[in-house]
Amino acid sequence: MSSVITDPLRQKLLLFAVAFGVVMDGIDGSIVNVALPTMAAAFGTDTGTIAWVIITYLLMMAGLLLVFGKLADRGHAKRLFLLGFLIFTLSSFACGISPSLDILLAARLVQGLGAAMIAAVAPLLCIRYLPGKMLGAALGVIAATSSIGFAAGPAIGGILTQHLSWHWIFLVNIPIGIIGILFAARVIPGDEPEKHTASFDYPGAVTLFGAMVFCTFVLEEVAARGITDPLILTCSALCLLCTGLFVTRELTTPAPFVNIRIFSKWQFTAVTGAYLLVNVIFMGILYLLPFYLTMEMHFDLATSGLYLLIPPAVIAIISVPFGKWSDRRGRRAFAVAACGFIVIYSAIFVVLSPGSGIIPLLASLILMGVAFGIAAGPASSRIIESAPPGEGGTGSSLMVTTIYFGGVLGTAIYAAFFTFATANAGGVVAFTNLDPATFLSGFHVTMAAGLMLSVVPLVLSAIVPDERKQGA
Repeated sequence: MSSVITDPLRQKLLLFAVAFGVVMDGIDGSIVNVALPTMAAAFGTDTGTIAWVIITYLLMMAGLLLVFGKLADRGHAKRLFLLGFLIFTLSSFACGISPSLDILLAARLVQGLGAAMIAAVAPLLCIRYLPGKMLGAALGVIAATSSIGFAAGPAIGGILTQHLSWHWIFLVNIPIGIIGILFAARVIPGDEPEKHTASFDYPGAVTLFGAMVFCTFVLEEVAARGITDPLILTCSALCLLCTGLFVTRELTTPAPFVNIRIFSKWQFTAVTGAYLLVNVIFMGILYLLPFYLTMEMHFDLATSGLYLLIPPAVIAIISVPFGKWSDRRGRRAFAVAACGFIVIYSAIFVVLSPGSGIIPLLASLILMGVAFGIAAGPASSRIIESAPPGEGGTGSSLMVTTIYFGGVLGTAIYAAFFTFATANAGGVVAFTNLDPATFLSGFHVTMAAGLMLSVVPLVLSAIVPDERKQGA
């Protein structure tokens, strides 16, 4: 068992190293968004294809977070954290010098691999090496630094892309990564590998990741290729095959990768589905907004970055107070209110146009932050609280996975709707060849689909009552 750090200075240094990695993950989760129009123009591609720059990164995070979390729990935390930093830094260099979109996407896959290692190990380091009385504050620091990084990403990306080039949104990670590796190597205690009698469920991990990959590919590409395309049909079949194999494996193995029996409790399934859709809608809109700001509002990249800073900045400000408030008042009312705000801002985006002026745009961006800021604590906590007795850990892991996979699905779904809405008789149109009228029409169609989708988490959140606390 690892020794708890008792020296206050070493405690702070460890927490700083963890926060440093998390904030870097957060920045790279959003820094690319504002540069998407520029990258689409540079590579001569459409809005759907360039979405893979986001999808590849988030998909690796969603698919591998549980894997690295379980490996780190076996006594390999420091090794995985440092390896994640190294992979992230080297792949950032590869992203920054990529001469083609294919190479960039391959580098982003590797970058997501490193990011998944960092994100999975960060909370475990706090649990292992910090006193129990510091745990709440430490996990709060992780949440806050992740939000700060995510908030700062668009502004940093806009400034770097406008004044230098899009390549620098990746190259800036190199000196940061080197500093992080050297610092973490000094302050994180050495690993103490532990013996585990249960074998690691590699088949479960592989089939779950495969199901995620094939599902994402079908959702993202079906609008461009058509539902009868051989590749779409093949990937759909592989998605179903991986899903079937995963379910069979998890129900029959004594040590499953994920205990899927947890979904037999309908309340847990409902609140998890609601939180997944909250993330789908938030990230889907955040993916498409930079194109709207560039094409319709004619903002430069630095200005676009500042506008995209609004939702995550609001989240960082209000999420902690609302989380504490829900601890005293119950979760359901806050979750329902958050989903109500999602319906409202989705409706605003359906009718938003340059002629509307700045006020509706600002209002919708603020409401995005308010909705997610309210939902972050209460909605995510409902997942853990609704889990069957003894399955709080599984619920916690699934909650984190839901955040990243929701981002993957949101980007893929909104990209698919927009591609379908803007394609002409000749096929998919490159972003630079879209006229403003066609773009705005596609934007409204996509947001209308998102509006219909936003009703579902509202219903799912409303039908599940708060869990009764013992002694209440």
